[in-house]
Amino acid sequence: MFKSKKQLNRANALIAIVVVIILVFFVNILSTQLFGRWDVTENKDYSITDTTKDVLRNLDDVINVKAYFTEELPGYLLVKNQDVRDILAEYGTVSDGNVIVTFLDPSKNADIEQEARSMGIPTLQFNVVEKDKYQVTNGYLGIAIFYGDNREIIPIVQDTSSLEYDLTAAISKVVREEIPTVAFLSGRGAWSRTADMAQVDQELQRQYRVIDFDITSGRLVPENVNTLIIPGIKEQLTEWEQYVIDQFLMQGGDIFVMAEGVSINPIDLTVEKQNTGIDQLVAQYGVRLNKNLALDSSNELAAFRTDQVQFFSPYPFWIKVPKQGFNPESGIVNKLESLVVTWGSTIEILEEKLTDKTEKTDLVRTTANGWIQDGDWQLNPRLIEAPEEGSQSSLVLGTMLSGKFESLFDKDALPKKDVADDEGIVSQAPMSSQEQDKFLPETEEGRLIVVGDADFPLDVNLQRFQSNEVFFLNLVDALTSDESLINIRSKAVTDRPLPNDLSDNAKNYIRWLNILGIPVLFTLYGLARFGKRRKSRSVI
Repeated sequence: MFKSKKQLNRANALIAIVVVIILVFFVNILSTQLFGRWDVTENKDYSITDTTKDVLRNLDDVINVKAYFTEELPGYLLVKNQDVRDILAEYGTVSDGNVIVTFLDPSKNADIEQEARSMGIPTLQFNVVEKDKYQVTNGYLGIAIFYGDNREIIPIVQDTSSLEYDLTAAISKVVREEIPTVAFLSGRGAWSRTADMAQVDQELQRQYRVIDFDITSGRLVPENVNTLIIPGIKEQLTEWEQYVIDQFLMQGGDIFVMAEGVSINPIDLTVEKQNTGIDQLVAQYGVRLNKNLALDSSNELAAFRTDQVQFFSPYPFWIKVPKQGFNPESGIVNKLESLVVTWGSTIEILEEKLTDKTEKTDLVRTTANGWIQDGDWQLNPRLIEAPEEGSQSSLVLGTMLSGKFESLFDKDALPKKDVADDEGIVSQAPMSSQEQDKFLPETEEGRLIVVGDADFPLDVNLQRFQSNEVFFLNLVDALTSDESLINIRSKAVTDRPLPNDLSDNAKNYIRWLNILGIPVLFTLYGLARFGKRRKSRSVI
């Protein structure tokens, strides 16, 4: 058949090439159906979680994802671009085709550009250097998720470490038939949702309908509210206002209380014990909010000013909770590694108020080196006395109760309503018989979280302590929806400080070991290889 060996070799080579092409073709087809990755990072940073996989596999219809990404991005954004493409490809694969991803470049099409802008995806400016010239170019890094008539927008992909949470939260929201409502209590000196907690408010609005509820309005909490957040009341509640909060819990609503037992004047560092009525409410449900201040040897630096200078000092009242301070058995907090509590009070469980149908879960506590001030206040960092020997222990700063709760009120002695006239003047009026009939003396399915610090989620604190935001959002998620998204949000949160009890010499040793350790190891390896080669040559 073949006249020479040369022709036979050519035929064999041609057949081999054809076989390789066919194999590559089928491998590519197979690879579109399978997705594999070997992720050796501790938190599986480059793999989607089982939570996301469950959400994607349970989709009953198609989700369209449009990524408005400029193709020609600056070099420093190429890794981000590739990471986004990899994550979206994995979403498409895991969903069995129910997530359809399309990449669009608004820079090349005016209609696509107008479409992106109409959805709130902004035009970004990137700094680039081309041909030894500094230039500014425009581009886009936004994603839109569509499900029927519903849509969610991620205007800017700023950090791919949180992209999985952003995508899964957006998908969960667009497929949800009813969006839960979270209400922030306002009035009575409570922190403002928009003025003081804008950062967490913005994050919550990506998952929930968020509203304000004025406790001084005389109204009951709206029936569509799932969770009521009470952010740091500083004035005394009326009996009717206590009743409004109490009946919300009795009707099966969930309550998140953030409160200290004392108030601090940050100017002159004076302390005053608070009597707001919140402590009376939570005590009825089984939680004592102590009128003290907690301290810990694990703490953060705080800034202070004298007449001449400003200085920073380790401040025991600004407690830094390490990973060991979070309850390892609670999915709400067991992935967290840090929380900073500023001027917080301790929490205690009142066992006599609990029933066999009430579950308790301590969420966060100080290290074993915690102690308290209860009277004889001294907040000046230079004058704080060391704790007495044997007085230190691990102190609870936040806890959760769920199950059965009994009302603070009795049907035979219900409070009068607060009624405001057109001029805002409040008077009391008896409840009608119809309103009295709606009174509930207990609930079997209430949930209550109490944290002895109202300041940790404030914008001014989140500028330094980003992990506080994750802690706050996890607690709201646990009450309002479920704990599934918590695992995704907490995945990328890392804080690995050195132990506080390390000496300065030990810290310096670790620092120089990190700086010089790897270069020295490579140098020793190179010398060993050089010596081995030289020895082998001498033998020859």
